[in-house]
Amino acid sequence: MKNQFTVIGSGLAGPLISSILATKHDCNIEIYERSEDARNDNMFSGRSINLALSNRGIKALKYAGVYDDYFKSILIPMHGRTIHAIDGKTIFQPYGNKKEHYINSVSRSEINKMLIEFAEKTKRVNFHFNMKCDKVDLPNNKIYFNGVSQKITSPIIGADGYRSVISQHISDLKNEKRDYVDIAHSYKELTINPKNNEYQMDSNSLHIWPRRDMMMIALPNIDKSFTCTLFMKQSGENSFESIKTTEALYAFFEKYFPDALHLISDIENDFFKNPTGKLIGLRCPSWNYQDKMLSIGDAAHATVPFYGQGMNASFEDCFILSQIITNNPTLSWTEIFDQFCLTRKKDGDAILDLSLDNYRVMRSDVLDEMHIKKQNLSFILNKDFPDYFIPLYTMVSFTSIPYSIAEERGKIQEKILKILIDSGVTPENYNKQKASDLISKYLSKIEYNN
Repeated sequence: MKNQFTVIGSGLAGPLISSILATKHDCNIEIYERSEDARNDNMFSGRSINLALSNRGIKALKYAGVYDDYFKSILIPMHGRTIHAIDGKTIFQPYGNKKEHYINSVSRSEINKMLIEFAEKTKRVNFHFNMKCDKVDLPNNKIYFNGVSQKITSPIIGADGYRSVISQHISDLKNEKRDYVDIAHSYKELTINPKNNEYQMDSNSLHIWPRRDMMMIALPNIDKSFTCTLFMKQSGENSFESIKTTEALYAFFEKYFPDALHLISDIENDFFKNPTGKLIGLRCPSWNYQDKMLSIGDAAHATVPFYGQGMNASFEDCFILSQIITNNPTLSWTEIFDQFCLTRKKDGDAILDLSLDNYRVMRSDVLDEMHIKKQNLSFILNKDFPDYFIPLYTMVSFTSIPYSIAEERGKIQEKILKILIDSGVTPENYNKQKASDLISKYLSKIEYNN
């Protein structure tokens, strides 16, 4: 087997897969990045500057050896959602029923810099910045950077995001069409600065202002600020395009987010100067072409951010690919890539479906009494039947259960909850025997490793 790889993209998945291939599989990697070295570039790109790191991502980082005490020091635990009602009242909704059920707010730039540093320290990963991959011409064995062709000498891994040149070339070679899921909502980032060098809100929550057809969220930063993200329609009523003046901006916030208005330090500058980002998901029919090219991360399965799983899913890709290599030492790269795609594609598609659905949950369902009742009942069922009933959010964020299985079981569990509640069972009027009968009927025991 060849031990030389070319990796396109040094965002998040690129440096991690390079480090894993270098340290676990004795590979040498040349990694090409279209942009400046993230360690030297402090420009705001418009992409979210906060990410949510949870179980799957942490597992991959531990496997690679990058998850040390310093890494943990840049994480801020978030134990649940603080819901901000339009009248200013707040309600805390925990993510789970165990103390270890929390996600972590982390700076995109900080984690990116650490992954690049770690990869370089392997002495087997060479970075080439400001090298835009223009196109790939596999039939003629050429790849183009900044308009100049190079000979392809090794398998190429595309970790170059949802606009991936590698992913597109794989689809072109197979006469397939990538499916972009472009929802009508966009996003813009705003900032809540510290006050008297302290957080202005609870720093161990993900704050949500759900407003049915739109929402705003806020994640804590280690400098005691919060990064807010406003999600709403691009055009039409209550949209980014409908707010063109300072007067309209203040009127909008006074109506829908009155308690946040005094928290956001420079709302005019943030709203009118910060870019408006698009929300795009991606499904690719194929992730590899023979042993020549492979897509991972967003290049293969970009998702929307409403489950906080984009980075985690990308990191899990790296872990799973490495496990396939380790467990199948006699397989060729073609067979390894094929097995990876067969194993992983259904999960990439599932997390996009789950994330799209969770947008509805975050902006609307969290306001409803029925949602809260189901959530509380699901925690009771999980406590009484821990090997059978695991809340969907728990499966996605706090276990390594494949996304596709979590999605399937989540639908069954939703059916069980509906039957129980329709028959009069509530968290206050719990009937364990009735719950046991339904779980025995519809769910099998599930075994998994965290």
